[in-house]
Amino acid sequence: MILSLALCVLPAASTAGEPPRLVGEFGGRAVSGSDILVLDLAPPAIRLVDRRTLTVRTTPLSGGGGRLDPYGIAAHRDGTVSALADRGRTLVRLSAATGERLESRRLPEPGQGVTSFWDRLGLIAIRLRAGEPLLLEQAGERFRPFSTILSRSGATPAAHLIGNLLRCGSGTEGALPCWFLAGPPDVALVHRDGSVTRIRVPTFAPAVARKAAGWDPGAAFVYPVRDAFLEPGGLWVLSNQEGDRTPLEEGAVRARHVAHVREGRTLQVIALDREGRAILDAGPGRLVMLYADRSIGAVSVR
Repeated sequence: MILSLALCVLPAASTAGEPPRLVGEFGGRAVSGSDILVLDLAPPAIRLVDRRTLTVRTTPLSGGGGRLDPYGIAAHRDGTVSALADRGRTLVRLSAATGERLESRRLPEPGQGVTSFWDRLGLIAIRLRAGEPLLLEQAGERFRPFSTILSRSGATPAAHLIGNLLRCGSGTEGALPCWFLAGPPDVALVHRDGSVTRIRVPTFAPAVARKAAGWDPGAAFVYPVRDAFLEPGGLWVLSNQEGDRTPLEEGAVRARHVAHVREGRTLQVIALDREGRAILDAGPGRLVMLYADRSIGAVSVR
C-alpha cells in the first residue's frame, strides 16, 4: 500500500454551519474558462462552480423527456452539453445557459458514456465481443472508431460486460485520460490522433481479486481508479477500491486517496478525510474535490 505523503484539507465555504451541498446525483463534469460545469441528476440541474471562489450557480433542467444517465457529459463550444438518457439509448443535447433540452436522438446502439474529444463528441460503446473499438467519435450523423482501446474478453457474458466498463476524465489540449473500471491500475492517455500512452498509477486495491461468489461476478475484479484529471503538471488519480472489499460491498472503503503522477513517477499521495466522488479541478496549489457526501472542498497540494 502507498502511504500518504501530504495531507492538508481545506473546508469549503458553508452557510449556517452546514456543509455546502452541490450534487444530489453526480452525472459528470467539464471544466471551461472560469467555471466547472457539473451535471446534477437529482434534482436535474446544471451547476456552475466558480473555479476561484467555489460559489455555485444553479440552472434547473427543462424540456421534459426521460431521466438522464450518470455516464458523463460532453461540453461543446457552442454552449451546449451532451449526455445520455434512457440507459444509454438516447443522446440528449442541453443548453448550458438555460437548462433547456434542445434535442434528443435515438442511438442505433446504446452507449455506456459520453465525453469530449476536443471539438468532437465522443461515445464510449458497449461491446459484446472482444477486439472491438470502445471509443467512437461523432462524424456527422454517425460514429466512427477513435483510438486503439479495444474491448477485452471475459469468461462469462457478465464478466465481459464488467471487464469492459470504461470511463474518461478531464484532459488537456493534448490528451484525455481513460481507464477500465475493473482491471489493473493504469490509465490510458488518449492523444488527439487516437494513439494511447499507458500510465501505471498507485493503487490501494489488492493485486488479485478474491474468488467470485456464484451470485456476484463483480467480486472477480478489482477496481483501482474512480476518477482521473490530467493537467499540464501531471495526472491526478482518485482511488476507488481500498482493501479487499469491492466498492459496492457493505463495509467497503473507497476513494480515500488522490495521487499525482508525472512521467511514470508518483510525486505525491494525498489522504482525504472522507470518501471522494470526483476531481472537479486541478491546478497549481490545490485540488477541488466533490465528496460522496455531496460537498465540495479545496485540498491544498505541494
